[in-house]
Amino acid sequence: PKPWSPASASTEPRKIARCPSNHKEVFVKRLIGLPGEWIQLPASSEIIKVPQGHCWVEGDNAARSWDSRSFGPIPLGLINGRVTHIIWPPSKIGRVERKWPEDRIPPF
Repeated sequence: PKPWSPASASTEPRKIARCPSNHKEVFVKRLIGLPGEWIQLPASSEIIKVPQGHCWVEGDNAARSWDSRSFGPIPLGLINGRVTHIIWPPSKIGRVERKWPEDRIPPF
């Protein structure tokens, strides 16, 4: 596989990243915004610009996810992989869907 780059973000939405507050922890989040993009925060009219060298990540469960809505943009250097398949639970084995969340406004 090709190494991750910001250019591949639109085709590989879920990323593996180091937790910003504890770099020993790894989490999987959806990549929402890249450096220089403007994003509207979910359930808000607030719009922010993702700073250079950073990205905006969000989990699929907005009510329970610890993500950029909690800690802000994360450095691109913390992203270290991409998710291509689900292997657990067995009932969900398969390729990860490449689709934008229905309730999410794309960056601009």
